[in-house]
Amino acid sequence: MRTLLVNPPPIEGERFIREGRCMQSVNSWAAIWPPLTLGILASLARARGDVDLFDGNVEDGYDLDRTVERAVAFEPDVIVVNTSFPSIEGDAACAAALKAACPEATIVGFGVFFTLLDQKALEACPAFDVGISGEPERTFDEFLDRLARGEDPEGLAGLMTRKGGGVVSGPTRAFVEDLDTLPFAARDLFRNEGYTLPHNGRPFTLVNVSRGCPYPCIYCIAPVYYGPRIRRHSLDYVLREIEHCQREHGLDQFLFWEEIFTLDREFGAALCDAIVERGWKISWATTTRADRVDLEILKKMKAAGCDLLGLGIESGVQEILDAAKKRETVADLEQAVVLCRHVGLRTMGHFIFGLPGETEETVRRTIDFGLRLGLDYMQCYAAVPYPKTELGKLARASGWLRSDRWMDFDFGGRSIMDTGSLPPEKVDAAREELFRRFYLRPGTMLRQAGLLARHPRQVVQALSFLRWMRTKA
Repeated sequence: MRTLLVNPPPIEGERFIREGRCMQSVNSWAAIWPPLTLGILASLARARGDVDLFDGNVEDGYDLDRTVERAVAFEPDVIVVNTSFPSIEGDAACAAALKAACPEATIVGFGVFFTLLDQKALEACPAFDVGISGEPERTFDEFLDRLARGEDPEGLAGLMTRKGGGVVSGPTRAFVEDLDTLPFAARDLFRNEGYTLPHNGRPFTLVNVSRGCPYPCIYCIAPVYYGPRIRRHSLDYVLREIEHCQREHGLDQFLFWEEIFTLDREFGAALCDAIVERGWKISWATTTRADRVDLEILKKMKAAGCDLLGLGIESGVQEILDAAKKRETVADLEQAVVLCRHVGLRTMGHFIFGLPGETEETVRRTIDFGLRLGLDYMQCYAAVPYPKTELGKLARASGWLRSDRWMDFDFGGRSIMDTGSLPPEKVDAAREELFRRFYLRPGTMLRQAGLLARHPRQVVQALSFLRWMRTKA
């Protein structure tokens, strides 16, 4: 069996991150991520035959025509197409072109788009033959087994198939309990040099540490896609994968990909201690909650090579945080940044404008808060009412939605929700104002100038970033 896995090429010049809950266009101070899940699926497919994987985000000069040419040359039996909400129209067009060129191949879609929409996803994207809902690995593995045996995959848990003009869904697939049973991603199929960090210009890769999140934030899709309970790789597995990346691929920059690195404090401390004990000279970033850090764990993280910590700030107004069921206080946010600065750990803050209760007054308070908080980097988003989230259900029940195009469900795009207290255009203006004022401050620009002097390759990305900001003005 010959399996082709595709991260679609740029759509009208725009590249997209498609990895779990992280779905956005790469149009600002952001990095292109390696398609980790696609790489894991490639490793599973290798047990059954030849595999090709290519990422249109980093392949030189790749467009839809070249994607199709490569597919035709490979003669696949199965084609897996990575998807996301903001890129879905281009992803569907890519699937359609591949289907037309390789009519005997089975086209498979997976990701948050198929998980949150279920049958509607296949109905909206007619070129896909099957769709995977939920974590894709076990479903994909069993799907390939059935194809190899010549059996009908209809009814397989987690799989949606077409039948008689309709869609048939198998039962819900249980989450993978033992994450260590999953293989490492087939990074030898990646162009690893194409994925570089915006703050140092060096190639990096993702290492999954855990899946799931127990917190009830109304806007978040992580508990839907990966479940409300933390499932963690063993310490040995994570260490072996880090070592494998260093030894086999020469990678020493990592994003430890999970929701809350310090939720299991003992595990986080043990991982940091093990990195130090091995003498590994690696750098890594991760994300966590502001109320789950303390001075001791941050010192361990810094000593082990952590140089950037992402924090979900969301808002500087307690009432907004409470309405979003964030279960954090503004004081928690302030204290976390203070502690990070104390140990010399850089911070990336993430803000969401347009959550329920947002007004012009709360916007002003959040902008002021973001500018004085002491962050090193930040990103601003509009609240998106994704299906199956509490916010999505509330928005539909309240008549707040202002778009029915799935590609507009984009954290990094324009606001599509009018809560009645702040119109969408003012949500967009607020996030753009904070973004510009934060990055165009003299102190921030001086720090970035020093960064670019040390890493000249980032000049191109910085110029792209400035052009992007001008389009938002």
